[in-house]
Amino acid sequence: MRIDKTSHRVGFTRRSFLKKVAGAAVLLGPIASGRVFSRSNTKGGVAIEMSEVTAFIEGHVQSGDMLGALLVAARDGKVFYEQYFGTRCDGVRRDAVLDGDTVHILASFSKVITATVVALAQQDGLLDYDAPVSTYIPEFKGGGKESITLRHLLTHSAGIPSVAFTDVLTPEKWQAGVDAFCAAKVEWPPGSKTAYHALSGAFVAAEAVRRVSGMKSWPDICRERLFDPLGATSLTFGLPPAGMPVSLGPQPRELPAALDGAHFGLLGHPAGGCIGAPRDVLKVLQLFLNGGTWEGKILLKPETVDEMLRVQYMEERLSAIKAGKKPTHEFWGLGWLTRGDTNTGWFGFGDQISEASFGHAGLDTVIGVADPETKLSLVFITTDSPKTPEQTTLLRNTVTNLVAKAIR
Repeated sequence: MRIDKTSHRVGFTRRSFLKKVAGAAVLLGPIASGRVFSRSNTKGGVAIEMSEVTAFIEGHVQSGDMLGALLVAARDGKVFYEQYFGTRCDGVRRDAVLDGDTVHILASFSKVITATVVALAQQDGLLDYDAPVSTYIPEFKGGGKESITLRHLLTHSAGIPSVAFTDVLTPEKWQAGVDAFCAAKVEWPPGSKTAYHALSGAFVAAEAVRRVSGMKSWPDICRERLFDPLGATSLTFGLPPAGMPVSLGPQPRELPAALDGAHFGLLGHPAGGCIGAPRDVLKVLQLFLNGGTWEGKILLKPETVDEMLRVQYMEERLSAIKAGKKPTHEFWGLGWLTRGDTNTGWFGFGDQISEASFGHAGLDTVIGVADPETKLSLVFITTDSPKTPEQTTLLRNTVTNLVAKAIR
């Protein structure tokens, strides 16, 4: 299949080396093999006008807010926009060209990948969302943890948000993480509220999967259960193959002598250590828009998808609102955050997609969003951190809103 390509040169004002870099665009490009995603940039025979979002992103790159960015968007499984702007840091230079083959640190978008693998084990009867975690990890007891369930872990309501550690690429580092979480004490009664568990929930849930999977490594489990069935060859919880173009974002202050796990943040960690190319990230979103079916095969049963996208604490929210109180539970599904009716603005949903939309962010550089009502999915990644959290919020919400506006 031939890929149509166009390119344009971008002028930059703040960083002189960027003046030499082309913002590569791959419009209507196929995703991976092209067997699942076809190409179309029309709606009802009329071209989808994306110049506004292009100008918005390009302007922020030109101003130096970020070195580079990319946006890939699809509707009904058809990619209608795929464009790359500016540069990336590859560990050797800070002005490497950004294109669709580049793999990125997905940070906390990794959580929904982990949650999906947990769901695959659950639908096979290996796990129960509501069983105590100690059913699968016997040493996960004490300090109030006895009542923590997988459902708590996947909805940021387990009450153990503060345990921190680094990458888990080696068996020794992984075991150190298990030991740390098994020694943790709950900070609030599990299930009584939600508050973001940056590292703990996804990691403990992944360890439960390992315990019922013959103690295989987490990268191998994810490859067998999800990445291979999706044909998502770039996704990995391990180091990228030698020679694969990478983007270290947020950028390191000093260029490393050689790339290793330390330069990919929490590489290997189920809560933040997956890396991959944007087209394969889009596949994860599309799997859920497809209702769990991929290339004619059922990977996730419809009831599995429904449960993952269901707001898990809606009754608690409604009860609090009825009592005139502020809800203590956010719009978490299992792994996914849904937009809900209050517009979680900081997350990147904007206000132009439906309340049923779902997605996840990663640090201040990654956002993946899908809207089941319009069948829209998009991945927006920057190759460095915007200047402020407010800038990140503006970028994410505006990009999502502009794309949603374009497909109407």
